Amino acid sequence: MARPTAFETCGEGAGVALPRLTQFDFHHRLAQVPDTAVVLFTRRGCGACRGMGRVLEQWRAAGDAPALLVVDAETDTALVREFEVFHLPALFVFHGGAYHGRLEAPPRLPLLRGALAACLSRPAEEAP
Repeated sequence: MARPTAFETCGEGAGVALPRLTQFDFHHRLAQVPDTAVVLFTRRGCGACRGMGRVLEQWRAAGDAPALLVVDAETDTALVREFEVFHLPALFVFHGGAYHGRLEAPPRLPLLRGALAACLSRPAEEAP
């Protein structure tokens, strides 16, 4: 039996192997991403999270995705509180380590791409 991927550990079977961030390395690792990063907050058993994971995998397969990372909302509750996550899945955008806000879009690739472009067109802001 294959070892679960980072996303499967968090998002239960979406088949997406996204690098996992924890409350202990979140800010440090994001600061090392030179371009754009999208962070997905998810949890085991979340159907909407699995749907978003499938779309993020399509984005990555298309070759134009930003760096995609995942946070397990069940185990990293400090990050959930810090980013005021009330509904899952939740997406957040960073560019060059700077916070650009929440990515609000349905799990459809064209809509995610457009929402990301709009988010990056605004200046960076202070993280919550």
